[in-house]
Amino acid sequence: MTIKEKFLELTTRTYPHGTEEELFKYLPDCLETDEFGNRFIEIGETTTMFTSHLDTATPANEPITHVIEDDMIKTDGTTILGADDKAGVVIMLHMIENNIPGLYYFFLGEEVGCVGSREVSDKYKTTKPEYIKKVISFDRRALHSVITFQSSSRCCSDIFGKALAEAINAASLLVLDNDSVFAYETDPSGIYTDSAQFTSIYPECTNISVGYYEEHTHRERQNIKHLDKLAKTCLLIDWESLPIARDPSVKEYQSYSGYGYGAYTHAYSRYDGEDWGDEYYGYSYNRNRTALPPVKDEKKYFIDHEYGNWASDITVDKNNKVKAINFSAARIAYERNLIIELFDNLDVVYREINWTGQKLIVLYETVHTFTDIPRDEIAEHLPELNFWEFEVINQKNDDIFETPGWIM
Repeated sequence: MTIKEKFLELTTRTYPHGTEEELFKYLPDCLETDEFGNRFIEIGETTTMFTSHLDTATPANEPITHVIEDDMIKTDGTTILGADDKAGVVIMLHMIENNIPGLYYFFLGEEVGCVGSREVSDKYKTTKPEYIKKVISFDRRALHSVITFQSSSRCCSDIFGKALAEAINAASLLVLDNDSVFAYETDPSGIYTDSAQFTSIYPECTNISVGYYEEHTHRERQNIKHLDKLAKTCLLIDWESLPIARDPSVKEYQSYSGYGYGAYTHAYSRYDGEDWGDEYYGYSYNRNRTALPPVKDEKKYFIDHEYGNWASDITVDKNNKVKAINFSAARIAYERNLIIELFDNLDVVYREINWTGQKLIVLYETVHTFTDIPRDEIAEHLPELNFWEFEVINQKNDDIFETPGWIM
């Protein structure tokens, strides 16, 4: 079965947490099940754990209709795709099929607080495989990132991150597909995925771009050409020779307080050859030195029936990324509680959380630093923050609203 065929098979429907067992029939029989329900296998002598997750960021368990346009696979717009993280699952299955040494973990419940990986990491805090030195997740958007910070906390050393990026780029040259070399590089703007659960246990923990975009939305899409090449590239990397430099007992935080809003998302402000990147907010850097197009903002209105029929509005840029919001105070308070619950589940140590509805300010407990995180970034792990995505109704101003419905 090809990479594309396997990806399409794994994304025939959505799998919210609690339904992951429905996917097991598509996984090889050689996988074992741990006491928490996660699927895993260990191959050969290794110092590397590879991770991906089986659940999909949606409460709905429903069929998916694929739409394929050139190198992009997406849906018909009525569901999310689940490339987050079936893309990572496909890569790991391909590595297992080719007997690449590693401890492979397919975790449950990443989208609802890293449920499966948190159980394993809690166990490893007292009893861990000492031979593991690095944890590598395949669960990052776009085409270029090797993540060095997750939720502003150092997860892998720059030495390791740069060596891994160079190894990926060099190995991609050996994949005979007439394409240019990959251009992976270190990226400090990670949010959170399963590998972050192990940063206090193992020295080097990271997350690698696998070619999906606009995850957690009905606009989600997967660059299948990139995924195919990356899966083949991963067979050619000497994972065991990567340098180990980080001390997991030392906490290091990334502060964006002096850089401003655009600098937080600088890793995405570049032209990828297919669109202008998912996170362009006006930062002037462009790696190809191509003039950036002007950003056209649009304000949309809807009635939020759940919170007192509040007349809400939201301003988005040309990529449908949130620029400004006008929500009820009650909804913002509700969202703040969701964020606090998420951070507590992920064991993030903080002193204070300030949520405006548009961005999140986190002041950390152990160091005098804070992070400034836009709504779209924190919504990666809280789909409830994109509540209007679930029932977008295009109606005239004088029509009857459903909940919630756009006034166009």
